[in-house]
Amino acid sequence: MSSATPFSALILAGGKSSRMGRDKALLQLNGQSLLAHMQQLALESGAAEVLISRNLPGFISDQLPEQGPLAGILAALQHCNGSQLLVLPIDTPLLTVTRVQQLLQHANGKACYFSHSPLPCVLPVSPALNCLISAQLRSGQRSVKALLTQLNAVSLTAPVIELLNTNTPDDWQQYLLLVNSGSLYAKA
Repeated sequence: MSSATPFSALILAGGKSSRMGRDKALLQLNGQSLLAHMQQLALESGAAEVLISRNLPGFISDQLPEQGPLAGILAALQHCNGSQLLVLPIDTPLLTVTRVQQLLQHANGKACYFSHSPLPCVLPVSPALNCLISAQLRSGQRSVKALLTQLNAVSLTAPVIELLNTNTPDDWQQYLLLVNSGSLYAKA
């Protein structure tokens, strides 16, 4: 089941991947890059469009460099056609269509996220959101969680395993062990 409200999806893949030591978006997952995997997740979840924040030619680049995910979200809002924006971090490969659709269904025009992590999240697209993010960045506050708090976002629970963040080589190896051992499906 997809969201009744048309939505855009944004994949945040603009970080330096410094803890991973190589570009996380290019990590291979079942014969495809993590970036392609996340694009597929967004489309299977019902996204009308998929935007990619990636500070490389051919992608959406941050207008405010070195400001983290909020700068990526702010830059993408200029390209967003949906009334809701699903924001997906590049490094959550265990996230499922079911979990994404849960976020979208509970958002219903409001901001929504999982209590264990501010990303992924759903944001209501409006000029007010642009202003709020811009003001937050001007004040030096780069926290997505702080933005969600200001938006009185709905917080949902989700299996922690689906929100496993693969920031380091050890995280990636843990992910591969879970997938290859089959224990992922026993826990999910």
